[in-house]
Amino acid sequence: MNARKPLNEEQIETYFREGFIVARGLVPQSEIDLQVAEAKKIPAAPGGGWTPKIFDHDRPMDDPAVHRLLVEPHVVGAVEQIFEAPARIYYGMVAIVPAKGGKGLAWHQDNMHDVILGRALNVFIACCDITQDKAILWVAPRSHLMGVQASEVIDGHRSAVAPQNGMPLPPLARGDAVIFDRNLLHHSKRNDTNEDRYAYAAQYMELNARSGETGRKDPRKMVARDLAVDWSNQIDPKSSG
Repeated sequence: MNARKPLNEEQIETYFREGFIVARGLVPQSEIDLQVAEAKKIPAAPGGGWTPKIFDHDRPMDDPAVHRLLVEPHVVGAVEQIFEAPARIYYGMVAIVPAKGGKGLAWHQDNMHDVILGRALNVFIACCDITQDKAILWVAPRSHLMGVQASEVIDGHRSAVAPQNGMPLPPLARGDAVIFDRNLLHHSKRNDTNEDRYAYAAQYMELNARSGETGRKDPRKMVARDLAVDWSNQIDPKSSG
């Protein structure tokens, strides 16, 4: 696989038409092993909900091993193929949905939280095998074409009305990635298995994208390849892909 151009033209066309693609085996297994080892060190959130560990833009040199997938070459390469431009890191999060009834998030669009003007997307990376009873990601194909939908805050999270065409994705193997537009409606249900569900959500914006609230670029949002260089001496050298 070409790390700088891991997607083919058919995949890119599908992404723009449907709002998402499943990129099988995008991330090498060695990187998934290292990511899961770090994720298992994160204390579980109280109450049985999902447990996040979020990348801190103000302290980008903290926890590079925890957020290693933000700069993984195949991930960044796929994003930059879609953008046709360098990618800035918008957000990064380890997402753990605990076993035996842990809950994911309700239907939402990422742009319900912060509107980005310009190309922006999310790469949901399966860090374990994820089945439909293990908080699989659900999507609403082509919902990215509708713009930002009305929402309300429920239990601390933005929630939208469930779309009529919502569907679960097929089972994901560790290393598979779902790449989806920031306006795509998506959510995950419960984890009814006896194993925690591990995933990483890596969000990016194209180099010249701007905030819909301020109209400005955010200088804190580092270019992914620049951050990879800054982290190169702190993360395992095998992460080069």
